[in-house]
Amino acid sequence: MATEDWRKIDIDALEPEYHLSAAELVPDLPQVSQSQISSVAQQVRSQLSSGQFQQALELALDNAPYIADSPQTKEMHAKTVFEILCSIKNNNNVSELGQFVKSLNQEQQDTLIKYLYKSMSEPYGQKQGGLLLNWFEKTVEITGVGAIARYMTDRRTV
Repeated sequence: MATEDWRKIDIDALEPEYHLSAAELVPDLPQVSQSQISSVAQQVRSQLSSGQFQQALELALDNAPYIADSPQTKEMHAKTVFEILCSIKNNNNVSELGQFVKSLNQEQQDTLIKYLYKSMSEPYGQKQGGLLLNWFEKTVEITGVGAIARYMTDRRTV
């Protein structure tokens, strides 16, 4: 009795109508312009200068440019989030970072994980690796590894 090796069956060829195109994989979100992100960055800096660290962090995480008009827009916002993380760390103890993460909702916590990973891959973030690892440790301590799994599977990139 000859059986076909089920591991070699091309299941995608059996049902071609279920294939997703590249356009279908892009999240259905509005495009964000560089001027909008500049405005958010100004608001964030204003809040940071007045000591409203939590509000600045929430504002930045709520306005992540998933669909941006240019890569520079995403980069500008990533640097703004990094600036917030540095400001919070410089003005608070490491043990207090968890309080900032706890006060975020799950969507904001997941977005924070995205920005932590993004910052770790950038030269400016690599110079501040200890800071990012402190934030990462506190975030995963509070959210669990679910935030990492959601980061890896989410199509919305920062």
